[in-house]
Amino acid sequence: MRKLLIRTAALFSAGALLLSGCGTVPGSGQAERPFTVNWATSLTNIDPAFVCAGDDNSFASNFYARLVQLDTDSQDDGTVVASTDLERVKPDLATGWTTSADGKNYTFKLQKGAKFANGNPLDAEAVRYSIKRNLTIGACGALALQIGITEPPLIKDVVVVDPTTVRLELSRAYPSILVTLAQSRGSIYDPQVIKEHGEDQKGVPNQWLASHTASSSGPYVLDTYVPNNHAILKRNPNYYGPAPLEDTVRINFITSVPTLMLQARREQADVTLGLPPYVVAQLDSEECCKVATAPALSPVTVSMNNAEGDSANVKLREALTRSVPYAQIIKEVAHGYADSYYGPFPPGVSGYNSELSAPRALDKEKARKLVKESGIKNPTLDLMINPAAPSVSTLATILKAAWEEIGVTVNIDSQTPTSFATRFNTGKYESALLFEGAGSVAAYEFRKKMTCDSSFNNQHICIEGSMPLLEKLGQVPDPKDQQPLIDKLTQKWVENSSTIVLYRARFTAVLNQDVNHFKYSSSLRVSEWGR
Repeated sequence: MRKLLIRTAALFSAGALLLSGCGTVPGSGQAERPFTVNWATSLTNIDPAFVCAGDDNSFASNFYARLVQLDTDSQDDGTVVASTDLERVKPDLATGWTTSADGKNYTFKLQKGAKFANGNPLDAEAVRYSIKRNLTIGACGALALQIGITEPPLIKDVVVVDPTTVRLELSRAYPSILVTLAQSRGSIYDPQVIKEHGEDQKGVPNQWLASHTASSSGPYVLDTYVPNNHAILKRNPNYYGPAPLEDTVRINFITSVPTLMLQARREQADVTLGLPPYVVAQLDSEECCKVATAPALSPVTVSMNNAEGDSANVKLREALTRSVPYAQIIKEVAHGYADSYYGPFPPGVSGYNSELSAPRALDKEKARKLVKESGIKNPTLDLMINPAAPSVSTLATILKAAWEEIGVTVNIDSQTPTSFATRFNTGKYESALLFEGAGSVAAYEFRKKMTCDSSFNNQHICIEGSMPLLEKLGQVPDPKDQQPLIDKLTQKWVENSSTIVLYRARFTAVLNQDVNHFKYSSSLRVSEWGR
């Protein structure tokens, strides 16, 4: 299911930014407080097997290990970008692995003596249980981990060979599974802790895990968690990997932009995430702060219900895409922290074709013509928004004015964050303005967005001739051989004007001048942040 992603993180994002340097004199009050992150987000559930939103997964990734991790590349501008090259996936909890001759089985050797924070064994049984748990629940975790291949499931079985050896058995050869295992959906939980708080059921969230962790196999232990208020992270004494740079991290969940801005200026936060671009640009010019920015897989879109209402009309959808003031939005809303494209996924996703995904230009005359060709008299569009998300209300106002200029009446439908997420996730809306997070595997993006009659396709996109292409895509294991199929699906998506892509947002973080270590990735692991 293409689920709500309110901020810039994502299921399969592959961007990273690394800053380093020598220490400086701490700012006001820093010696008395832990490393502090202010984050403009509202988390609803922190169980990676169940939730879909990127921020929930990013937060939870600090507490869970994974079998493998992605390698990174340093670019000329200082940006460090994670690589999805299958040949460069690196060990994490696994010290190495072998692949069967038919490509269907992966046998992982685990680090000996690894333990959860509570002392329980972090072994092959824990890995088996965690992967199978995704499949049992059958929510976003199962879809993402299996790259969207669920009929039949890509993961056939997980077998414990011995305490430090586990075998992953697939229904078909599909090497991109290594990339997904490196993401939050590959999280490894303590089976004993989960079983103490209720067995897993298909489609049913574990209410206890919505606000707790199953011990910790990652760099930090969740010491305190007050939903929508704050969390305290403590260093995991049993973590097998590199020790976190900071012993203690406090994360404050703050949705008030003035509060976030004031605390950044007063050096009361070391890192501030989720600020609207105009605030980022302002703070970047002040002595208090510096800005870290990186390319991200973060489209800002208006998702359209392709099956019902006026939004089901392809001519009307194209008209809307032709009447968006893209340049104005990038300048006035994104303040330059963005770029343009038009396609099913943004630049940076493997399989992206710049020629097929060229941005659409503002052409009001053509847009008016398309409205007439749609055959709809007095077209109306209900635009659902979550006004608590930064910049959303401004964007909605700009779009309303632009679309009414071509003869489309726009009703702005403001919803609470919970209501917005519920209606969007269930596909019960006409159009919805949101910040998304794309995956780094093109095949996965297509399956979740274009599979007809799938509960995961909450835009209800069903394009003639797309299903045979999707089926072929699932049978071609080598990503290089997938490109012709990806290009054909991209063409169909673009011709269908399936979604209104406003821009691709860059990741931004406002840092205190004393922060000398900061690495960006979709998982936002704070263990690599520090003064």
